[in-house]
Amino acid sequence: MTHYFTAKIAKIFVFLELFSLVLLIVLSFFACPQADDFGFANLLNNFGWLGSQINRYKTWFGRFSSTMLIVSGVGVDFSILCKVFPILILSGYLLAFYLVSGKLFDEVSREFRWIFAITTMFVFVSGMPSLSQGIYWFTGAATYAPANIAVLIFLSLFDSIHKNKNYILLILLGVFIIGANEVAMILLMFFIGGSLLTDYKNKKIWLMFGIFAIFSLIVVLSPGNAMRSQMFVRNHNLLVSVFKSSKTLLFLMFKWLCNPLLWCALLFFFYFKSKFQFKVIVPNVRPWIIIVFMLFLMFCTLFPAFWSMNGRPPERALNSTYLIFLFFVFYLTNFLKSDSLITKIISKKWIVPVLSVWLCVNIYVANFDLPQREDFSFYLKHPVEAAHFIAVSSNQNNWVYVYDDLFSGSAVSYRKTMLEREEKIKNYKRGLLCLPKVGEVPKSIVFKDLFEDQEKWENKVFAEYYHLEKVALCEND
Repeated sequence: MTHYFTAKIAKIFVFLELFSLVLLIVLSFFACPQADDFGFANLLNNFGWLGSQINRYKTWFGRFSSTMLIVSGVGVDFSILCKVFPILILSGYLLAFYLVSGKLFDEVSREFRWIFAITTMFVFVSGMPSLSQGIYWFTGAATYAPANIAVLIFLSLFDSIHKNKNYILLILLGVFIIGANEVAMILLMFFIGGSLLTDYKNKKIWLMFGIFAIFSLIVVLSPGNAMRSQMFVRNHNLLVSVFKSSKTLLFLMFKWLCNPLLWCALLFFFYFKSKFQFKVIVPNVRPWIIIVFMLFLMFCTLFPAFWSMNGRPPERALNSTYLIFLFFVFYLTNFLKSDSLITKIISKKWIVPVLSVWLCVNIYVANFDLPQREDFSFYLKHPVEAAHFIAVSSNQNNWVYVYDDLFSGSAVSYRKTMLEREEKIKNYKRGLLCLPKVGEVPKSIVFKDLFEDQEKWENKVFAEYYHLEKVALCEND
């Protein structure tokens, strides 16, 4: 009876995951271009396909593969691009998680590998620091998401490095990863460096390291990086950057550990583990080395931003940190010796009500707006506000936004407003164009909208793209 009860809950959980992933696909049909999408489109119009990439390399940063992807993407009609690209990203993550599962588990069925991929995707989406920046905003997603997917595929193929075809594919993937963004580049170089420490006689890894080092120098030594760093030249403080990166990492880990869906997924992982009878493949390295290494990798995703800009990394970059965190938590589960204990916990009658209440609390708190206070001494004097701050900052569940945006109608309303704006643009003659405001911004798909201030750069690139003199959000005439 207990096994039957547990099996039913597991099936319901998998069904919920599949249904939720379908909703992510549905949301893609409401996505629209935002912010830098228009900026890159203008760049393409002004300098051409190759010239725009050279311009970025010389004036802003050394990323080459993500720039090529973005410039190529904005040449496609936005009405198609903004709907198709999120679906490609979702499919890419699912495929990558599926491939990785084959390297994590021994003698596991395809059925479980897909269950693992879907569950990992479900938990990954639930706790992503920014769903909009990670999937639905083209420029932000194109900079980080393909690199994350490529890293996962790279890791899943790395043990077949002796095969020439796979070796060439690994080289191509590595070059793409390095040129995508600095966070992915650092993660890859540390992984290859760690591989050399354990297999220092492998000539293929040495050759790979040399090729990757050359392309890393191409990124680091770009004129654009030098120009960009001049804007933050006073912020290069090593001790402060290390301290802030460490503090932010601890805070983020606490926040992500408060996600009840993560614990649900872990509990049911042990249920499926007992059902499918497979073994977890643990690296032949001392556990503490793996733990320290993964913590160090998460730290490395935060440090560059604090070092270069003395500020927290953008949320689209933190999506990479969260991805490492998930596998870090999964690795820690290997130290739970008694799977039967976990199975007994799942079978308890109180576990479902407890997890349900916990999830409801998270959903309720996730709808609060985070208090915006620069002076933290305020919270010392106001304990209620302090409790509110802790509750909100330690609870995030993107599925709240997904379901709310779709079923409350905010996504439909947003799309309707975008169509109204298109009509106003078609009827534009001259002067300032007033566009209607979005009533309720759907948090799951919108990163940044236009502003009332016509001098904002977002408004200016939008106006340039549509050949307008000036544009601003204001009340309808």
